[in-house]
This record gives sequence, C-alpha cells and structure tokens, in this order.
Amino acid sequence: MIQAFSPDHLLGVAPALLPLLMAVCGWLTLRLAQWSSLIPRRPVGVRSWFGWQGYFYAHISDFINHWSRELLERLGTIDQVFEQIGPEKIVSHQLARLRPQLDSFIDEVMTNQNRVLWENMPILVKNRFYARTHRMLPRIIDDIVEELGDNVRRMVTYQQLFEFAEKDNPGTLLRFYHALTLRGFNKLAWLCLYCGLAAGAVQLMVAAPLHLLQNETYWLITAIAIGTGFFWLCQNWLQFPLTPVKLGSFTWRSPYSRLREQQDRELATLLAQTVLSPRNIARALILGSKSRHAQTIIKKRIAPLMDDLNVRTVAQLTVGPLGYVNLKQSLSDKLTESFMEPFEDEDFNQARGKALTEFLLSRIEKLPDQLFYQQMKWVLDPLAIAGTCGGFILGGLIGSLQWLLFSL
Repeated sequence: MIQAFSPDHLLGVAPALLPLLMAVCGWLTLRLAQWSSLIPRRPVGVRSWFGWQGYFYAHISDFINHWSRELLERLGTIDQVFEQIGPEKIVSHQLARLRPQLDSFIDEVMTNQNRVLWENMPILVKNRFYARTHRMLPRIIDDIVEELGDNVRRMVTYQQLFEFAEKDNPGTLLRFYHALTLRGFNKLAWLCLYCGLAAGAVQLMVAAPLHLLQNETYWLITAIAIGTGFFWLCQNWLQFPLTPVKLGSFTWRSPYSRLREQQDRELATLLAQTVLSPRNIARALILGSKSRHAQTIIKKRIAPLMDDLNVRTVAQLTVGPLGYVNLKQSLSDKLTESFMEPFEDEDFNQARGKALTEFLLSRIEKLPDQLFYQQMKWVLDPLAIAGTCGGFILGGLIGSLQWLLFSL
C-alpha cells in the first residue's frame, strides 16, 4: 500500500494520470458554468453589492420575453394555436359539462336573490325558462368561443401564458429551460472531457522531449490555457457546420442538429401540456390583464337568457327594476364562473394536447438549426465569466497536480 504512493510508482503512472486530470478539468469547467446558471435559486449575500443568484432565476423575466419573441412567435400566433385546439371541440365539451348543471345554477341564483319570487313562480313559467335556457345555450356557447377566438391575440400574450403556466405548475419554466439546454450541456461536457484527454496527452508529448516534466511554469501555464479555452470551445463548437455538408454517402451535421429530434418532440409535448394547453389559455383569458374584456364578451352573450318576457315581467313586478338587474347580473356572474370549469377537465386537456402536440411538432421541425443554436448560445454567453474563471482556477489546480506528480 505504501509502495503505491512512492515517487517511483507515481512517476510510472503519471503518463496515464495526466490526460485523466485534464479530462476532469474539462468536464468540471463546463459543469460549473451550467450549475452557476441554476444555483443558488434565491439570492445569497448582498445582491446589489456582493452576492450571487443563479443566472436563470435572476433573469427569469428576460428568458420569458426572449422565448416568447424568438421561439413561440415563430411557431404561429395565439389565434392559430386556438384554432388547432379546436373551437368546435371546446363548444361540445362546454355543452356536455354545463347542460347537466344548468337547472341547478338557475335555481341557486334565483333562490339566493329572491327565494319568495322563485318559489312562488308558476311551474309553467319555470319550465319555460328552463327550456328556453337549454335551447339557447348551444348558440350562446358557440358565440362566446368564436368571439374569444377572434380576440384572443389582443387579449393574451405568450409572456402571460408562460407566467400563468408557472403559477399553475411551478417548475414549468425550468423544464422549458432544460428542454432547450440540457442535451446541449451534456454534449458539451463529453466534448470537454475528450478534449481534456487529448490536451493532457499533447502536454506530455511536448514536455517529455523538451525536458519540461519538472518545470512548474510549463505545467501551470499550459493547464491554465487549456482550462480557460474549454468554455470558448463550447461556445463555438455546437454550431459547426452551420449547414449539413455531404461527403459522399456521409452527411456531416452540427452536433446541435443531431439533438433536434428528441428535443423537438419534448418541446412540442411540454408546450401543449402546459404553456399552450386549453386550461392555461382559458385562465389567461378569464384571469389575465384583459380579463374584463373576456368577461364582458361572456356576459354580453349570456344576457339574453334573462330576457324571457314572462320571467322579466314577474321579476320586475316582484323585486322592481333594480332587483331585476341584480338578478340578471347574478345569473350572468354564475354562468361566467362556470364557463371556466370545463377547461379544468384533465381528460379534455390531454385529448386536445395530443392534437396540439402534432401541430407544434410540425412547426418546430421546420425551424432552422441555427435558431435553436441561438437559444443555447443565448444561455452560454452570459455564463462566459463563470466558465472562464472556473476553467482558469481548475486549470491552475490541475497544473499544480501535474507538476507535483513529476516532482515527488
């Protein structure tokens, strides 16, 4: 055991250890830059003066704006996405969920507003009101969905959809970030590892004939130079060649383009299930910054339900014109609130999500490799300081270990 650490034994294994040390340096350099984008999640220290927060979490609003502008808007407008979800499917689902509850909604609102009026209203008038409501409901729902679809581009933005998706499912933005970058980071980590092995071998091949094996300056300078060069290599290697190059039967493609197949499917599925799901779009419409506009559309279309002559006459005679207005408003509010419920149905979201996934996948596959490489580069560039400093420090440490192996 003691002999294993003797100078003669270490000198014998040094040629094998040198490339391995540089490989570790390369792998860790890339991983340190990757981890610095996510760790820590919350600010540590005095952020404005001396502190740190993972770059992704510190600039999450910038990421949302960038993805919305540079990626989602390239896939199509929000009203095109709404069309792919299927307005007719939404109408059918709304009717299937609302119709069985419609009578109880009416009874609940009428009883809460004026129990005496509703309990003393003739059964014939009640039944007429029920029947009229059921008869008008399909046209009302169809008009609501059509008008919301026509105005969705003006009422909802991709930025809002990202924000609502994150509120509904915390971690959605991180999943989107990983979908765009994780495969790229893994590919780069292996590249740095292999380049480190090669660089360590070159170091040894140069040092041996020039009698520099015990020269501390040589090992430090070369190791630091190699360590700081890893991140530069990462920033530039993924995109080459910019376009596929045919070499006989072989096609030379950039490393990033070879990642596209799995990444495209993951992105399409993630968007369809979260950011662009029927549930998320409905929430952004009903609860977003333009929610008043959406609710006005719904209430305007629902208003004719209370215009039945018999109901209006009895209500106005019993509770007066102001009471009738309140009654009408209460029923409208109840049905507006109920309009959101069918969108929460998980089976409906899953079914429409599958159709939307195929649409998004067809759009994503048509986007050029360069666009997705730019998404990766947009992440890598701000990490250059962390990657370069990490490579410098690790290179210095590895260079010191290399020198020690030959100096013992």
